[in-house]
Amino acid sequence: MPPISTSTCPQDLQALAPTPPSSPLSPLLSVASSGGPASCQAPQTERTRFMDRRGRFKQSLGRFNVYRKGGDWRKIYWDDPFHTVINTRTSRIIWGVFIAYFFIILFFALAYLDVSVRHPTCHVGLSSIMEAYVFSLETIMTIGYGAPTDDIFYGGCTSIATLLTLESFAGIILDSVCIGIFYARFSRANQRANTIMFSNSAVIRKIRGHYYFMFQTCERRKHQLVEAHVRLYAVRHEAEDDSDEPHDFMFQCHQMRVQQPDDDCGAMLLMVLPQVVVHRIDQWSPLFPPECLPQDGRDSKTCASYPDPTQRQVDIDNGNREGGLPGAPKIYQEPTKMQIMNHLRRSGLEVVVILEGIDSSTSNTMQARNSYTDDDIVWDATFERCVIKTPRGLCIDFDRFHLLKPAPMDAQRCVMPSQF
Repeated sequence: MPPISTSTCPQDLQALAPTPPSSPLSPLLSVASSGGPASCQAPQTERTRFMDRRGRFKQSLGRFNVYRKGGDWRKIYWDDPFHTVINTRTSRIIWGVFIAYFFIILFFALAYLDVSVRHPTCHVGLSSIMEAYVFSLETIMTIGYGAPTDDIFYGGCTSIATLLTLESFAGIILDSVCIGIFYARFSRANQRANTIMFSNSAVIRKIRGHYYFMFQTCERRKHQLVEAHVRLYAVRHEAEDDSDEPHDFMFQCHQMRVQQPDDDCGAMLLMVLPQVVVHRIDQWSPLFPPECLPQDGRDSKTCASYPDPTQRQVDIDNGNREGGLPGAPKIYQEPTKMQIMNHLRRSGLEVVVILEGIDSSTSNTMQARNSYTDDDIVWDATFERCVIKTPRGLCIDFDRFHLLKPAPMDAQRCVMPSQF
């Protein structure tokens, strides 16, 4: 077995690939590490991603590239005005607040001016719209510059008392709404997701005869997430065979079982240290080539069968679930590296990662998202160590977080099997 190199240069990873760079499969063998030379980066192809990767450090902003049309969408949105306003742009909210205050102040200014002109006995003392506007502004904001006349009780006029009461009440309501909207926006956990780091590239490597899909994640802040857990989905971009439209695709989501951390235990993560999430490409995996599955009918106990729930081969191997006798012949074929590569390229699979947790400071639920396409996958590689022991404690070097190094073609004879 060849020794494992500790080099972090992407050229070393590309040297492991049997496919020449001119092959259409070469994007699967490239490394999208941060800080690498331009010649080592994966070539960008024109394709529609289900999720963006336009954030800093090639991270996702968590936005799904999904647009909706048709139906009475305006009525649907305004049936829930609070969340419609909360999720709108900040510039629209600011302009909306300004316009609301302006028209309320202007409305009461006209009312004060009308009372001042029609009822001189009220001693309002307003002679122009500008004076009335300033008086209305002082009233709603409780500025207290003073009354327009010496009669602070306005001659006991009922109309002025009513207008002052209504404007004060309108100011309280409008202030409460504005404070609630801005607090809800500032306290949202959306921006908290930006501190969750995902590795730029995912890797697929063979361990003890089986292929595994892996990526790395970690928390950038020292304030950790509570009850952090991860889920994986595969989105198919494969076109329908009987479709006449070139852009008619089968965008279907398939659940991907997680082996490490075990999703039977909730797939819980300790985000204080970098965590490697592992998915085994078994016969239930969406990454498993369909040509390796039995074509004469499928049993949900041995392979994927819609609409039965997704299983895991590791549960059968460990005796946690029935799925055939030990040593029984397999009804499926073990996929080769080339078959998996062809399947990923042909189907356009995109792995969507959803990491959820509760922020310990605000108790808000946070959801960080990322995705990996075939252009983001590196074969026969592993992640460089980015945790360093210092006298002050453990130090996570995020400059090395995205770096990869070559891995053995099959790690079944690895010196440290617990480290994959």
